[in-house]
Amino acid sequence: MVDRSIDHPLTPKRRWFLKTALVIGAVGASLGSLVYWHRGMSNGKLTAHGRDVFRGLTIGFVGAMLPKDAAQREAIIENHLQHLEVFLNGMPNVLQIEVNAIAGLLGNMPTRSMLTGLSASWSTASEDEISQAIETMRLNPLPSTRLTYQVVRAVTCMSFFSNSATWSLTGYPGPVEL
Repeated sequence: MVDRSIDHPLTPKRRWFLKTALVIGAVGASLGSLVYWHRGMSNGKLTAHGRDVFRGLTIGFVGAMLPKDAAQREAIIENHLQHLEVFLNGMPNVLQIEVNAIAGLLGNMPTRSMLTGLSASWSTASEDEISQAIETMRLNPLPSTRLTYQVVRAVTCMSFFSNSATWSLTGYPGPVEL
């Protein structure tokens, strides 16, 4: 028997739930395909979108340590991105997939805008815009966005500081000989 006492005009009906589920599924599928299309790595190499994302993140996280001269700065960032590829390929496959997905999220304008508030691409954004985007992720009320921040910060900084070519920029003289 159907209880008509719960039949209220403001109670959503089954068709409303089905339509809503279809719309949410379509939006999720489109964002998922965008993330896959602009993924961070393919066949063990950073894609153009992955390079763009990690270049911006490098400027945001360690930009104060980079030289002011544009040519030197670009050479160091390029060296870092090459070292980052090696670093990412040395990670377990599960972590590579996760970092790849995060780079895909940050490489697409709709998802980048949701996570960071940055509407411009990482390569065209100013240093202040990149800093603000990173702070938006760091201070976001959503735990998943803060976790995304922690992952990209850890990957970027571990790769940068483990590269002996960048030790002189950080003031680290290298390991002490025994």
